[in-house]
Amino acid sequence: MVRRILALLLLSGWVFSTAQAATVADVEQALSDARQLRALEFAPGHLTRALGLLDQARHDQSLDSPAAAEALLARALQEARGAGEVAQRFSETFAPLVESRDRLQLAGERYVRKDLAERAEREFAQVVSSFEQGKVARAKRQARIAERTFHAAQVVAARERFVRPVSLALADARRVNAIAYAPNAMKAATDARHKLERLIKENPDDEAKAHALSHRGREAAARATRIAKLGKQFARKPASIERWVDEEQARNAMLGKALGVRLSAAQTPEAQQEILRQAVEDMKAGYAAQLADAEAQIQALNAKLEKYDSELVGMAEIRRKLQLRREAEAKIKRLAGLFDPEQVEVLLTPEADVILRMKAVNFRSGSAVIPPSAYAMLDAALQAIGIFSERSVRVEGHTDSVGSSQFNQTLSERRANAVRDYLLQQLSGGEHPMVTAVGFGEDRPIANNETAEGRKKNRRIDIVLLAPRG
Repeated sequence: MVRRILALLLLSGWVFSTAQAATVADVEQALSDARQLRALEFAPGHLTRALGLLDQARHDQSLDSPAAAEALLARALQEARGAGEVAQRFSETFAPLVESRDRLQLAGERYVRKDLAERAEREFAQVVSSFEQGKVARAKRQARIAERTFHAAQVVAARERFVRPVSLALADARRVNAIAYAPNAMKAATDARHKLERLIKENPDDEAKAHALSHRGREAAARATRIAKLGKQFARKPASIERWVDEEQARNAMLGKALGVRLSAAQTPEAQQEILRQAVEDMKAGYAAQLADAEAQIQALNAKLEKYDSELVGMAEIRRKLQLRREAEAKIKRLAGLFDPEQVEVLLTPEADVILRMKAVNFRSGSAVIPPSAYAMLDAALQAIGIFSERSVRVEGHTDSVGSSQFNQTLSERRANAVRDYLLQQLSGGEHPMVTAVGFGEDRPIANNETAEGRKKNRRIDIVLLAPRG
């Protein structure tokens, strides 16, 4: 029943006490909070009633009927706050269903089969209606039906988004007979497509992995195409092989010059690469020896400094932090071309941690589904992680203060985990720093939660590149 939830809310103390007269501003704030919690989608009945009561109250105020207007405002505030509470509970109770729906909507209409999407929306509306009426058991039964429909619709959409581009890239490769020239690259692309098909059939929700597999498959197929075209060119114009070899040797010679070694044109590419590899190893060994000498000197100095007071120890720590900051500042300059400042802010802390503040990773309220529009930003963040390859990475989730603190804490953790999982999927080969995730909920605001602009700033993901600690 509609009033059953409001009765529960009254007993729980959620609804505003009528001992204090409600104002239009109170109702408008409650409506704003409810909308942010997606009450229009998850508690439309309460929201509609709140809006209707507010309009009536304004009308009575215009007729100079303060008593009637006050009563209406009190009821409007109850309904508005009830809308926010019901919407939050719906998000918590049906989180998998909400996120399946979000994934389908964020995928874009061109990938979605219209009849399945419309059917899924009808079933979702039934879940919302039952839950708003307090029929939770019935809503849960309906949710299981809706989840199956969304799953079917997601499978179709994911095949279009992720498998089809790989299939098209493979078709391009076959047209130039890439299987004859680049069998390994073709096998890698085909394997990626097969893995994609299995993943999408079993778990279409895992979009981070699907995106990574699709990217690898397309890259492998494109590489096969390039190799095949080069092979065909050699077959048509054998003299072009000489030019290609000359260009390859010129690149090796440039590297050799930088490393201080001289390469001969008579050497095979394999021999040249071995010489270059050895030069790099020698350089690393030289650096290692210098570092060992420096470490020995530092240990000797430390032994001498032990007799001095703790002030000098503090100064040594300050010098260490300053050195870390100088190194970080030099690398931050290389990040300038990676990010649009309107989307990502790069910060340096006193501890020399580098924060990538992902301002434009706009999650839907109550959802941890990464919007596809954020993939490019996160891919750029991967490049930044590569530049600071010696650092571990912490993904932080933050929310504003709308909704309960526990709801926001859980939501921030889910979002941080979603971004971490995306990064880990893209960091292939195991050569990446430790990536962890933590949610701080509403506990670390960077702006005023009393304003819409401040709340928007507080809803954020921070990717922190952690400086080594002393």
